Amino acid sequence: YRSFDGAYSLYENGDKRIMDGKHPYWSWCHVTAANIQTGSVTRLEQVRQVENQYFSGANDPKLYDSYLTQGALMKLGAA
Repeated sequence: YRSFDGAYSLYENGDKRIMDGKHPYWSWCHVTAANIQTGSVTRLEQVRQVENQYFSGANDPKLYDSYLTQGALMKLGAA
């Protein structure tokens, strides 16, 4: 049994914005997952970059081939 609680927002802070075409990007910011049986809690957070190697993005068709195919997942798992 798990419970998920998500937070969503526009990606803007004052005059700084991440744009999605003509509009500020809107997406999830973080998700809290609670395992009711064990009492553990995990927090997932969407960040701009990880290890200066992986960068977040949206509306880019290349992301599918880089991260979501079986071959891409196997390559990422081997790294």
